Amino acid sequence: MVVTADCMLGGSAAAVDIAGWDPQTWKRLTQITFDLPAPSIFSTADSRALTPMIDLCRQPGSEGVYDSDSMEWAVPRIRAMFDRDFTRMAVVLRGSGGDETHVGFIDRQGKLTDLTGGGDSLGFTPREENAAMAPDGSAVWFTYKTSDGKNRIGSRPVNGAHTLTDQGPATDTNLPLVLVGQPFRGVQAEMVHLSPDGSRMTAWAHGVDENVFDVPATSTALTADTAKHPKSLDGCPEAVGWTGPQTVLCRMDHLGQFRTVGTDPGAAPGPVLVPANDKENEGEVISPDGKRFIFNSHRASDPTGGFMGFYVAGTTPGSAPQKLTVDALNAQTVFLEWR
Repeated sequence: MVVTADCMLGGSAAAVDIAGWDPQTWKRLTQITFDLPAPSIFSTADSRALTPMIDLCRQPGSEGVYDSDSMEWAVPRIRAMFDRDFTRMAVVLRGSGGDETHVGFIDRQGKLTDLTGGGDSLGFTPREENAAMAPDGSAVWFTYKTSDGKNRIGSRPVNGAHTLTDQGPATDTNLPLVLVGQPFRGVQAEMVHLSPDGSRMTAWAHGVDENVFDVPATSTALTADTAKHPKSLDGCPEAVGWTGPQTVLCRMDHLGQFRTVGTDPGAAPGPVLVPANDKENEGEVISPDGKRFIFNSHRASDPTGGFMGFYVAGTTPGSAPQKLTVDALNAQTVFLEWR
């Protein structure tokens, strides 16, 4: 099943529509709608708080809050807002004033739970953002600033008293948070894609030159100091994900040619997978067997007005990309997962 997300806006209200599709027939198999109550932040008009909800609900011409809007970067951080089965969605909420932000979640019944709570109005102002849902739905993880100004990764359980648990160091940059591994660990980094065995990951962070690393043993921001066994994949500025144990699908350049790149020492990059064109193509998801992937195509620097459609292509050369003809898919649709 292929899972997509769309943000539906109406005045000051919004909702997130999750749909599951049969990748053979492209018939819709399931649909879930999460309404976004008023305190939810989904636009920079509401707040500059870090939340992938702004990615999902952005309108043409509006600003983002992260370093890149490319789908190779946006898909992992948007997917991190949901649990494994899309029963809960993590959100960042406006507080009572100023820069105060809370974290919480919305369930399928539309109930919003503010996990941060009101607290003491004379105490420290909460600044919790980058909300990510644990894959099992048990907790919301986030980045926050302590009373003494330190940046940290924390979590709050969805049940009980929602007490804050500190999980590890964060940075004061605008990197998002995703969860990896078992037990869960928070990684503050962009473009995080796990290898099939869960031991390695692609990622990007400020001041880190490499783009493949060991998955960290504890929660942390990715930095030059915390990166373990770093490796540079030449010709891989944008990683779409893994097609095999030692192979990453990469977007080669800003115009969107794709090829696979091996992570073994001396591995030669594969041939290009998409015919030469003058469009900008962005990779979104890869099939579970690593043989196909979905990308969107648009005129350069015009992802909305110049939207040309979604395509399914092979990860080995020899087959032409096939355009998806599904009316419900549009320029705002984000492909989250192919399971």
